[in-house]
Amino acid sequence: MTPSSGRRTALLASLLAVPLALGACTPADVVAPPRAGAAELTDFTSCEELLDYVHEHALERVGPWGLGTGAGWFGEEMATEDSGAADSSVGGGDGAGTAVEGTDFSGTNNQEEGVEEPDVLQTDGEILVTTRGGRLVVVDVDTRAEVGALRLPGRDVGSDAELLLDRTSGQVIVLTREWPQQVTPMPTPDAAEGLTSFPAFQPTRTVVTLVDVSDPANPTAGGTLRLEGDYRSARMQDGTARVVMVTAPPGLAFVRPRTASLVAEEEAERANRAIVEASTLDDWLPHLQTVQGTRSDGTRLAVPCEDVARPPEFSGLTTLSVLTFDLAQDELELTSAGGLIASGSTVYASTDRLVVATSAWEAWALTDGADAAMPRGAGGATTTALHTFDLTDPASTDHVASGTVPGRLLNQFSLDESQGTIRVATTTDASGSTPSSSSLVVLAEEGDRLVEQGRVDGLGETEQIYAVRYLSPDTAAVVTFRQTDPLYLLDTSDPSRPRVTGELKIPGYSAYLHPVGEDLLLGVGQDATDDGRTTGLQVSLFDISDPAAPTQVAKQTWADHGSGAEYDHRAFTWWPRTGQLFLPAEAWTETAQWTGVVSAGVDVDAGGLSQGPRLQLGGDTSAAWDHARRTLVIGDHLWVLGEGTLHVADLATLEPVGTVTL
Repeated sequence: MTPSSGRRTALLASLLAVPLALGACTPADVVAPPRAGAAELTDFTSCEELLDYVHEHALERVGPWGLGTGAGWFGEEMATEDSGAADSSVGGGDGAGTAVEGTDFSGTNNQEEGVEEPDVLQTDGEILVTTRGGRLVVVDVDTRAEVGALRLPGRDVGSDAELLLDRTSGQVIVLTREWPQQVTPMPTPDAAEGLTSFPAFQPTRTVVTLVDVSDPANPTAGGTLRLEGDYRSARMQDGTARVVMVTAPPGLAFVRPRTASLVAEEEAERANRAIVEASTLDDWLPHLQTVQGTRSDGTRLAVPCEDVARPPEFSGLTTLSVLTFDLAQDELELTSAGGLIASGSTVYASTDRLVVATSAWEAWALTDGADAAMPRGAGGATTTALHTFDLTDPASTDHVASGTVPGRLLNQFSLDESQGTIRVATTTDASGSTPSSSSLVVLAEEGDRLVEQGRVDGLGETEQIYAVRYLSPDTAAVVTFRQTDPLYLLDTSDPSRPRVTGELKIPGYSAYLHPVGEDLLLGVGQDATDDGRTTGLQVSLFDISDPAAPTQVAKQTWADHGSGAEYDHRAFTWWPRTGQLFLPAEAWTETAQWTGVVSAGVDVDAGGLSQGPRLQLGGDTSAAWDHARRTLVIGDHLWVLGEGTLHVADLATLEPVGTVTL
């Protein structure tokens, strides 16, 4: 692999997960899915070959209305991504802070220790950083007051930004979206005289800004990039940030039939085919601008065509790109960029490996049936390609190995990597008389291939995986749900023979799993009746000390409540120093509404759960109305991010002690 192709593979850093339907009740004698196989990324030998590739696949799909069903076909309507402790250094540029994460304050609930994920609220224990109304806001913890602010660059920038805070350098990467502009008709080429063309996809823009907050009273912008496409996610490790973008072809404009007649459809399709044939790489690949003040210094390709690759199966015509930034610099510096012609998918990162999943199924699913048949892998099963990349060198992200597994993934928690061994939980959909079924597959890097070592099939039929958590290199937990919640424990200590060791069936389900201590596992989800009707928020405590017989030792429920932690792990806060769990929550009934934070006490030694105090932010009995989005523990206080306010409460009682209006 060339250096440029190594940089190109930086692209796949933290995409988005597509929910999947997995089955499970008990391991059953179902037809085993096909085995995993080899699947290599393919480098284009030239920019001309890349253009030929997009032309070929676009011409197969273009019609009188353009490509597929518009932006949805390219994945632009997919949402952004979707636990653990990370860097404990704090403070400004000289690292002189005194607060320690995990001891003095809580941070983002990252999936893997040492790999930071972006969130809407960040802290180093001495300041909090968030955004509101297009501004970056810095709040001092001691004074509980806004001490600094910076207007973020961009046009019509949304108020909801995600941040990565490097506590060593005091630098913040701010990721914001610009709201799409109103599209107006444009003239068409001569070949389509008399027709009116429209941009094929609504313009989406992402603005990446580096801000120095080492002086909280004077946050300073260190550079801004404005990018074509939608930001999906990012990861940061040791001051290196990798930002993942998804971009529909930005330069295409298609015509539409001028009347309802078949003749008009034929005329429009003929014109659209001519537009595809005349298109250049500038029409397909993403661009960026370096913003200086309110103006840019010109536009260039964000990913050079020689740094773009493709997966083995056609996976759409969007460009997945990864931009790598060094936060140790005073100016925003793009150290590498790479791309993949594929639809959005799932990204997982350990400290050593980035694992990226791409699926031809996603491209098919988003066409609204435009293709003749759903793409299939060996044996007629939908397959997912996995690609691993080396993260040990901050200056590059080189491809290591690729392979395929049958089925689809739930989210980033479906994946795990340790010392070159990959564990992945998948589902294979029903086909003919064969029911849907879930599997856990173990693969290993052998040269440039991911080779199957072993697998467990038949984790269930007809149900759906709701949660996966890898508890150690030897243990995995999988939750499924339809009417009851089977919690499976799996032993993966022998990669060639992973096996189910125990199973527990209870009403309801856990949508998020979090280890608390060596042999206890917390589950956050919904309680349910025996027929599967959900009844409200549930926190379960499982004893997994006996892998053959997991037990639910305690549970607490909040009737008619739900929590954002059920679908976004970053909304979950576990504070082991006091044994407290905090969840943003809402309750909606025919007679009452309530929003705020609920808490639970976890007795790790005794294996007990108790409901703790609540903090109300809104509801029928409240003059104000607010929704809790995130919670952070700093010292003896709980900080709660609402829609436009930071609320401060006593950690033990959740009695309000102050607010900061943003």
